[in-house]
Amino acid sequence: MKALSNFRLLVMQKAWNMVKETGISMAQALKDAWALVKLQALKALMKVGAVLITFRKIDGTVTTRKATKKTDLIPAEKHPKYGNRESEYIWVLPFFDTEKQAWRSLKAENLISFSIL
Repeated sequence: MKALSNFRLLVMQKAWNMVKETGISMAQALKDAWALVKLQALKALMKVGAVLITFRKIDGTVTTRKATKKTDLIPAEKHPKYGNRESEYIWVLPFFDTEKQAWRSLKAENLISFSIL
């Protein structure tokens, strides 16, 4: 229960900061903060192992992928060549699709759900 209240507190803090910095409505800020916190949690899980993610593709179809960012699960020739540039794109999540053996990405607002494998 403590983790849930900490999670809610984090979402509220991010939302309030968005309202102060951008002037958007609290409703929109909460929606955006929720998406951002979910994406950050997903990033952390992917660094530890594989995760099953469900998201909406650009064409509108819903897809499920086995995704990871753990270098042990990514073939050496597919490792990122440009280092860690994640801080540049906080609303986009690049991930390695373990079934297709290729890099993919998704936007925070298109994430539907995720679960640990």
